[in-house]
This record gives sequence, C-alpha cells and structure tokens, in this order.
Amino acid sequence: MIAIPLIQKIAELFLILFTAAGLVKAGILKSEDSRVLSRLSLYFVTPCVIFNSFQTKLTPEIQQGLLAAILVACGCEALYFLASWLMKRFWHATEVERASVVFTNAGNLILPIVAYIMGQEWVIYVSGYILVFNILFWSFGLRMFDSSKGMDLKKILLNPNMIAAICGMICLFAGMQLSGPLKIAFEDVATMIGPLSMMITGMIVGSMNFRGLFENRRIWMVILLRMVVTSGAAVLLVSLSGIPSLIPSGRSIVMIALLSATAPSASNINQMAIIYNKDAKYASAINVLTTLSCILTMPFWMMIYEMLVG
Repeated sequence: MIAIPLIQKIAELFLILFTAAGLVKAGILKSEDSRVLSRLSLYFVTPCVIFNSFQTKLTPEIQQGLLAAILVACGCEALYFLASWLMKRFWHATEVERASVVFTNAGNLILPIVAYIMGQEWVIYVSGYILVFNILFWSFGLRMFDSSKGMDLKKILLNPNMIAAICGMICLFAGMQLSGPLKIAFEDVATMIGPLSMMITGMIVGSMNFRGLFENRRIWMVILLRMVVTSGAAVLLVSLSGIPSLIPSGRSIVMIALLSATAPSASNINQMAIIYNKDAKYASAINVLTTLSCILTMPFWMMIYEMLVG
C-alpha cells in the first residue's frame, strides 16, 4: 500500500511548510523573500532534478515506461482542458481558475515524493509528465492569460526545465552518464527540491489572511474541481484503461503519472498571474489551499487506484 508512506512523506513536507510559515508570522522572514527562493528552485534546483532523473541506463522497459507516462500525462491533461472549457462556458471561470484546474504542481511536490517512496530511478517517469506540462503550459497556458499570443516556441524550448529534459533525454539515449564530483553535485542539488518548495509555499502561507479566503465561495469550487472531480475522473479512467497491465512495471509507472495528475495547482500560475495582472493573490490562495488539501486527497486516490488495478 503506497497510501501510508505517501501520507508520511507529505506530512514531513508539511512540517517544513508550517515551520517556514511560523518564521514569517514571527517576523524573522518576510513573504517577499520567497521570490529569491522561487527563482533558485525554478532555474537551478528543478532543472537539476529533471536532468538527474535521466541519468540511468536505457533499457526497453524504461523506454516503454517513459512513453506510457507521457501517454497518461497527455490523456489526463486532455481531460483537464475539457473541464476548463466547461468551466468557462457554464461557470464563467476566470483565467486563474481554469489554469488552476488544468496545470498541476508535479515538479515541486511529486519529484521528492517519488524519490523518497520509490527511489531515484523512478523519478524519470515524473519527468515525462513535466515534459508534457511545459509544452502545454507555455503554449495553451500562455494563451489563457494572453489571448493575443500564439504558441511561444522560444519560451517552450528555452525554459530551464525543458532544456534539462532535452539534455537529459539526449544523455539517456546516447548512453552518457555523469561521474565524479559533477554527478555528486547534481544528486546533492536534486535532494533540495522537496524542502525548498515547501519553504517557499510556507512563506506565502505565513503572510495570508485565511479568514478572507474562507469567505470566498468560488475558491472552494476550484479546489473541489482540481482535487476531487477532475483528479478522480483521471484516476478512474486511467485505472480502467488497461494501460497498467500493458508494460513491465506498468502498475507503478502509471501510479507515478497519476500522482503528478492529482497534485495541487501549479505554482507557475501565480507567476503568470503577476505578469498579466490576473489576480495573483487569488492564484496564490488556490495554490496554497490545494497544497494543504492534498495530504488527504492524494493518498485517497492512490488507494482507489491500487484497489482498481489489483
């Protein structure tokens, strides 16, 4: 049962989150300090994690598993985009609300969880989901916030996470692996991702007025759609699709993709909201509350998945 170690790891990460929030409440840290850590995470730590995940020997099983993870990622994101279209048509949802349902925080949260529970060799399948995420976020996601822009290939290809994924795949297929101090450096930096991402979120939490958030009824609908309705639909459809039984270790590989698919709303949405003046505080609130709710929803959906696939 993965639900129990998943709960344990999420609880450990949340202890870091609440500690950082307490430091902000005590005046030792400022919420604005999280911007520096955010840049460090986005442009340095996460790319190292992604590149390091491809530092393994390519086998037919890994190749099939990576393709399966990408296929599941595409299917889940297609489902989420359908939900986004329905939200816009029937609920008049804002850009922030729709993006919060479509895009998940797979990089910051799922990478350390998978590395802890299953081992570093399984992180490569999270990178498959992140690859799909980056392509969709910097194309269709960008158009959500700025309809005047089409697909920005430059932003897609020059995004540090995408560069790391491309370089990692080149090394994987070429059979190139790091060694010595360089290998150790990448591995050491990669271990920072979980604590660092929780510190950043905690610093935001420490500056927020939760009483005001609880009075906003729309935010609860977004949380319900992201963490329950769409995540549940993704788990049920993928579990019943037969994909987990098609490849070696398919059960575990698909579970990793579903962990990424059922993760909280992406922190990138807040950054996009700041750039395009689309209510960044609301985006941060959704990110924080979906992150807090995942300690219950993610273990539950993984338990349902294990029951369905046997």
